[in-house]
Amino acid sequence: MFVSFGFRFRAEVEALNMAEAVGNYARHRLAPIIKIEKDGQGRVIGYKVTMAPAVSGQSIAYGYMKALVELAKKGNLPLCDQCRNYEQYGGFFKRADDLDQAHDRRVEGCVVEDITGFLVAKKEEGRGQKSKAKKGKKGEEEGGEERGISIKRTSTVMFSYLVPDGVGVIAPQIHVRYNRVDPDQQRPFQVESGTAIYIHGVAVDVDRIGLKEDGTYVADRHRRVELAFEALKHLYSGMLFGAKKSRYLPVFEALGGVAAVSKDLPFMVSPPRLGDYVAETAKRATAIGGNIKIFCFDKEGITTCGKAEGVVTRPTLEELVDAVKSEVVNGLG
Repeated sequence: MFVSFGFRFRAEVEALNMAEAVGNYARHRLAPIIKIEKDGQGRVIGYKVTMAPAVSGQSIAYGYMKALVELAKKGNLPLCDQCRNYEQYGGFFKRADDLDQAHDRRVEGCVVEDITGFLVAKKEEGRGQKSKAKKGKKGEEEGGEERGISIKRTSTVMFSYLVPDGVGVIAPQIHVRYNRVDPDQQRPFQVESGTAIYIHGVAVDVDRIGLKEDGTYVADRHRRVELAFEALKHLYSGMLFGAKKSRYLPVFEALGGVAAVSKDLPFMVSPPRLGDYVAETAKRATAIGGNIKIFCFDKEGITTCGKAEGVVTRPTLEELVDAVKSEVVNGLG
């Protein structure tokens, strides 16, 4: 089973994903996007690449992992020490240097590593002279580099960048650091803020949640699948992603979205750009055939959500995710 989402958000005055500072100037992360150019009749006459504010998928994934941890604690689901105490460790390192923890042991022992993946890559040591001689010979053949060993699991949840639908607006705001001891040492600095209608894509490979190397599943797989969707809901409702929110908490609103649950091959929804992305997704799903169910919500009134045949309508993002979760859980074997 495979699930995909496409969301539209309005974010005003956000600084959720800042790049490195240059002097006293903190820049917003920018990404190249394509702007469509049309003539008077609305026909496309060309495309223009422009830079616009964006929030990285890595930033969003970090917030998602935070939600996983908090919900797993409440639900008594397994967590490794590093993920449980990610704030003390300064992030999600996922036991990256621990070769003693095999793939299946990690999957069984930590829902964060199971759902969002992990990578352990380390130089192999202490395998005896024979092994070293063998590797040395191989290393010489491959340019003198000695290979190590790795344990890897690809994330079951995928996030796109949060990018503007069209052109976003960037505006710098000037701040002043005030020194009460010596007022002459005031230092003005600027932080860029972005404002736009953002679009965002998410995909969940449900079939790989709780999956072990031998093709069997962990005993609490159903609870982990529910957790994956609950964390997604809390990610947006609590706006758990991004930085600089203490003084740049944006006005953030979910405007619309579409979701698809495919019980056969993976199916991605159409990007939720301005236009009837719900009808486009439903049309594509019908053309492909198979067992695909479509869900939507639309506060802007720009789609046929609520009118399209066979499409399940919900009023909010949270209720949309809940409906998708129920469809997925009911379809699990």
